[in-house]
Amino acid sequence: MILTHGTLSWHQLQIIMSRSTTPDLLKMQLKLEEFFTQQFKSSKRVFSSLHPNYTNARRDRREPPSQAGGEPAPAPELRHHRHWQSVLRRAAALLPAASPRDIVLGGTMELHGTNISLACFHGNSFKVKSWALFSLKDPCISFATEAQHDADDQGPQPGTAVVQSLTASLGAAAGAGAGAGGAGAGPAHQSMATVCRMTRAVLFPPQLKTLREWFQYAFANSEIDAIELFPSLERPNDGAGGTAGGGGAAGAAAGGTEQRAKAGGERHVREVIFALPALQLHLRTRHRQPDPPPADTDPMPVVECSFITEFEDHIFVSVDAEAFLFLHDLISSYIKEKDRFVPNASARAAWAEGGRAAPQDFRDYHCHTWHLEPTVRLLSWAGKSIEPYGVDYILQKLGFRHARTTIPKWVQRGALDALDSVLALALLRLLRLVPAAAAAFCASPASPSASAAPHAPHATHAPHAPADPPSPTAPSAPAAPPAPCEPR
Repeated sequence: MILTHGTLSWHQLQIIMSRSTTPDLLKMQLKLEEFFTQQFKSSKRVFSSLHPNYTNARRDRREPPSQAGGEPAPAPELRHHRHWQSVLRRAAALLPAASPRDIVLGGTMELHGTNISLACFHGNSFKVKSWALFSLKDPCISFATEAQHDADDQGPQPGTAVVQSLTASLGAAAGAGAGAGGAGAGPAHQSMATVCRMTRAVLFPPQLKTLREWFQYAFANSEIDAIELFPSLERPNDGAGGTAGGGGAAGAAAGGTEQRAKAGGERHVREVIFALPALQLHLRTRHRQPDPPPADTDPMPVVECSFITEFEDHIFVSVDAEAFLFLHDLISSYIKEKDRFVPNASARAAWAEGGRAAPQDFRDYHCHTWHLEPTVRLLSWAGKSIEPYGVDYILQKLGFRHARTTIPKWVQRGALDALDSVLALALLRLLRLVPAAAAAFCASPASPSASAAPHAPHATHAPHAPADPPSPTAPSAPAAPPAPCEPR
């Protein structure tokens, strides 16, 4: 069994963004790509001028296939997500004495923190009047995967069995029902995730200068974040104070910053749209992938799923329709601003240029265990007197009738496939560090070490000192057989 483990942890993570943040990041990425592309082309021209025959030896000059009007549309590319076949072959080559079915590869990856929050301002700057605040408390995501050779019981065709499990939780460190709850909830409720609408109550925006002041201003009314624990990265611009008084000046500046930010935060109006309790989501999938990849005429490989959720309390939802319209307008404006810079059709156009259709997930999902039964309660004065609704009932009323298959499929494509690919690639790179050539040489029966001592293949000898080179005049004596290789 060969496993690799990865862990990423943090204490607090807060992000502030406006409507133009995503396009600005995309512009920076394009500028960097353009710069490195120009540098590569200029270097290529220099080398081609030094070697005139270099330009005539281009091998990747292929014209795109011309499509006539009567030709059929290109078949979609089938995605099988086979990540472990090459890694298992590599491990089997390094361990020739082990049976292929005894080799188990896999790994784990865990992400956990104390707080994570995102503030999205409803405009192109931080001086707008309203913004949305998304906060999570004690988030934890744990992913594990295992892969091994598997012989099909129903036929002679061998294959690879991959088992993946994903566990996502909120409030793992908090006790059930401990502490006071969020706004509008009872005293026994404690919100571990909230979606809030923040509105500035004053007419003019505050005059803030540093990042710490803006973070204090945006997260001042959050019940989950502890933004005051963040260290201050700004130094006070005080030329009169020396090194001895620098600490006091920094503390005074930090205190003034917090006072200004809190004063601005006191004039905010906070409205909770969603409030989630402590919860756990468990998704387990089992894949059986035959050794030859299936063709488009073959039956799809089956992915067996198990999805179980555990909620400590109700999900609280606001009854204010204006809050939902605000959230819808906010998300729509962010998407439209990004699509104006990078249209959605760009990805499909890139596939169409090469004469290929969009990729297709060639897998069939069967969910054997389904347990999604959280209850929803309204955030209003009469919310406790109304019987809470089940999520399945709400999803059916919204037209989401295939949640049993769609939710595991989305999580598998969006999270599990990417994490499984990262772990398989990391393990393959680690196995390549092993001296495979030396191991194969030692295991070969034709190697000098094996022929020198066939009666004791597992004997261990001490390493010999390097022998002196033979004299050019004297006849060279037969070299002594090298000591057998030892596993490292």
